[in-house]
Amino acid sequence: MLARGMDPAPIVEHIVELAREQRAAIREVSRSELDATARTEAPQGVVALADPLPESTLADLIAAPSAGAGGQDARPSGAPFLLALDGITDPGNFGAILRTAECAGVTGVVLPRHRSARITPTVTKAAAGAVEHLRFAVVPGIPSALRTLSSRDVWTVGLDAAGPAPPRA
Repeated sequence: MLARGMDPAPIVEHIVELAREQRAAIREVSRSELDATARTEAPQGVVALADPLPESTLADLIAAPSAGAGGQDARPSGAPFLLALDGITDPGNFGAILRTAECAGVTGVVLPRHRSARITPTVTKAAAGAVEHLRFAVVPGIPSALRTLSSRDVWTVGLDAAGPAPPRA
């Protein structure tokens, strides 16, 4: 979707060109319709609609890690590199964490079912594309997920922002 009456811009022309190459439908709509569809504070005149992200289970994340950032997998034996998040409720912070995780080579993200931000348009925008490269598993609780990981010989390291000392190498 493109907002009708936008000023010409090279980036918009490039987006339209890419959409046509992929044979994606392009519709011009009113600014109010585009804003309502985007559900973000500043959609900047362009919205792409995509299929929902595929769901994964914790077992999926353990069994078959993806290649991670840039298609490189430096972990021995392709071991999973999972990020378990607990209590992250701010969408902007969540998106920034996902962006960093994808760049660091994380193969999957474990989220608790309750008291956690979900993938929303705001998170997606803050993640700058990382949600398209990460797999997510929503679990009943992080403590039981960590026990499951431990029982499957997946190492865990915990960090607490309120901890008494910074991490050391």
